[in-house]
Amino acid sequence: MAKVFMLVFLIFGTVVGSGFSSGKEIMVFFSRFGAISYFYIALAGLLFFALFYFFLSRGKAILKCLEKFKFLNIFITFNSLIFCASMFAGLKSLFSYFPTWAEILLIAFVLVLCFVITLKGIGGLEKTNFFLMPLTSVFFLAVLIFGMTQKSEFVFETSTWAGFLYSPLYVALNTCMSGIVICKVGDGLTKKQTFFASLFSCALLLVFLFLGNFVLLSSAQMLHSEMPFLSIASANPIFFCLDYFVILSGCFTTLISLCYTLKISFDKHIAKPKLSCLAAVLIPFLLSGIGFSGIVSFLYPICSVLGIFLLCFMLFYRAN
Repeated sequence: MAKVFMLVFLIFGTVVGSGFSSGKEIMVFFSRFGAISYFYIALAGLLFFALFYFFLSRGKAILKCLEKFKFLNIFITFNSLIFCASMFAGLKSLFSYFPTWAEILLIAFVLVLCFVITLKGIGGLEKTNFFLMPLTSVFFLAVLIFGMTQKSEFVFETSTWAGFLYSPLYVALNTCMSGIVICKVGDGLTKKQTFFASLFSCALLLVFLFLGNFVLLSSAQMLHSEMPFLSIASANPIFFCLDYFVILSGCFTTLISLCYTLKISFDKHIAKPKLSCLAAVLIPFLLSGIGFSGIVSFLYPICSVLGIFLLCFMLFYRAN
């Protein structure tokens, strides 16, 4: 079971990025639809399980598909750049709480760390996620329990039925890129390991999606907050620090996964691995200047549509 739990934390670490851990993604894709959002989250859970199982069990075939159809790599590279840029933007937002000199040093440290871990490949990702995610999960749960005590009236502002579209878009958003990493670690798994890794990963995500949604539905004025959970936790210094760590950890683990995905794409055009790795880190960092809120609110839905196209293509290709 040790292998299963290592996979669970790897999968969780690739999904729980800045958008998820800050509450912004949950608000944009679920909470704004009101009480029916719980149903949409349950629907997303079923889709997550199916796709996790698909990636783990059919990893080699999917990677061959991506290798065969070069145009798919263009979509993957574009989406990876956007997601990676949002993680960098999220980190810069977090570091803005520090003095300018400390902010610059922290950003430089993250860039170096991303380069080193990405260069180490899947092994580096697995070890980092297995180290950070258990603690992050405990802190995240504590912050959400605190958030349940901070209640006020919530008013949603869009058609509730639009969630039937946003739920699969959300799943596509969070699996089209992490899927490549998941495919890489699926080799050698038994059917039982594949099933339980998919099930436990899905269950862990659903716990935080349901609790996070409950907190957001009980909190007024969070719809337009850049990082809703951090805003809620600001009422208590201890929980603010815990949530700060959660978002920081979520940003970083997803960031290194996306840098690794970009490196795979760039390896096809850049002969030297170190240069490819450097490009995978620096290019999205420069794009992060767009800003965290703008990327999540406007560019994520576009990437979700591309993600659905990628997933449907891979499923159709496998079926034939």
